[in-house]
Amino acid sequence: MSEHREFNMKTIMVATDLSDASYGARNYARQLARRFSAKVLLVHVIEPSRPGMDQSAEPLSQRIDFAEDQLQKMASALHFDDVHCAIIVRTGDIRETIANLITERNADLLILGTRSKDHKPGDALGSVAEKLVRGMPCPVLTVGKYVRQDSLEKTHPCTVLFPTDFSEISRAALAYTECLTKDLGGHLCLLHVDDSGVDVASPPAREADFERQMARMKDPSLVTQCITRKGKPAEVIAAVSIEKWADFIVMGVHGTEEMDKSRKYRIAYDVIRSVRCPVFTLFVCPQEAIVKSEHSRGTVSADSAALMSKTS
Repeated sequence: MSEHREFNMKTIMVATDLSDASYGARNYARQLARRFSAKVLLVHVIEPSRPGMDQSAEPLSQRIDFAEDQLQKMASALHFDDVHCAIIVRTGDIRETIANLITERNADLLILGTRSKDHKPGDALGSVAEKLVRGMPCPVLTVGKYVRQDSLEKTHPCTVLFPTDFSEISRAALAYTECLTKDLGGHLCLLHVDDSGVDVASPPAREADFERQMARMKDPSLVTQCITRKGKPAEVIAAVSIEKWADFIVMGVHGTEEMDKSRKYRIAYDVIRSVRCPVFTLFVCPQEAIVKSEHSRGTVSADSAALMSKTS
């Protein structure tokens, strides 16, 4: 996505495979919808059978009927909690169909459920989540099967953990994170992980980098801690999320093309699999992040301004 618009939560889309793993996603959709008076769209996409697939599968018409029946039951439960809800069943490629629906229905957030703890390190997230975490035209909230369910219950101050590598990707994602934190009435913890491999007891502090990043914020007082730790990023992020009792983690992520070039870009997947709180991911194209950064400093070139007008 290009510019992350001001935080908005009027239409929430839940992509579900109808399994038990989607319960947490529906629960967070319910809580967010009630908190922000948002509408929930329950979506199930059926991929058509392809040559070589099991021909004993039920006919497409029966699969559609079953999906509609299951979504109606989920919708009824949400209606019971005074949440305005609609169901959508489509056929086609999951990633393409969901992306099109987000644009078509102007969704502000996509929520996914995943069987995080059922996977071993290095495994994929799951057939749906793996396709949808990156490249969606809106932020994605991924809810693991075993994550905490009390992040929005106002039983404690909300803590949002924002891992940053001080890149333009992180800076572009911070604006959305700030708005989210403020609207949740929470506080923000910034984390930088030093994975340089240098054998030192404690990594050098990055005060200047943190200060430069906070200088771009509208309300830097939301930041209550700036932490630098050494180690493998996903492991450190998971450990700090437990230590600080984080309610949400927000991460800027690269697209699928960049991810395939290096294991570094799979950090978000590894975090989602291992943490006990929901994770927001925001897809930011590197070039778009640079344009956003220039725009915030008032130094957008003519070419950059043209690019931003095309992609926003």
